[in-house]
Amino acid sequence: MEDQIEKESTATVNAPSLYNLKCPNCESNDFTIIGSAGSKGTAAGVSLAFGAVGAIVANAVTKDSTTLVPITCKCKSCKKKFDSLPLVAPPEEILSSPCKITFTRKSAFTGMAVSQTVWLNGIKVGSVGNGKTIEFQTLNKHNILFVTDQFGVALPGDYRFEASPGGTVTVDFKRKFG
Repeated sequence: MEDQIEKESTATVNAPSLYNLKCPNCESNDFTIIGSAGSKGTAAGVSLAFGAVGAIVANAVTKDSTTLVPITCKCKSCKKKFDSLPLVAPPEEILSSPCKITFTRKSAFTGMAVSQTVWLNGIKVGSVGNGKTIEFQTLNKHNILFVTDQFGVALPGDYRFEASPGGTVTVDFKRKFG
């Protein structure tokens, strides 16, 4: 009986997803994540105006922001950029129980003074400092994890993985996934 209730409750979850996201121009689902919409312009403007001090101030302002924002992607097929909010995962993508994710940002000299933001399926899940670890969960079978700097510009690459019900995924990050 409890298993049936658990399955019914997870079947109605509106989990965010990038799994079925497609380029509006060519319908390809092969894309690169550039960052949150408008992030490249913000980074350039703050850098020109305030230099390193501006970067640290921007880091303090964006650290705890949980606002839903569109992400900018670039299609690998047609090379066009597009913005999109996360989609809602279809019921067949929802796991019967959450999968735990442990994300570790390896210690590095470059960028040590600023936190980086971890995104899962187009939603900010938290900020992580140099050498720190955060934990979070997913209810999606197919997941896309990416990291942005304090301005919202995605660091190169993303981590795509398939989660299992009640499973655990460990991710190590040092300016790239590895």
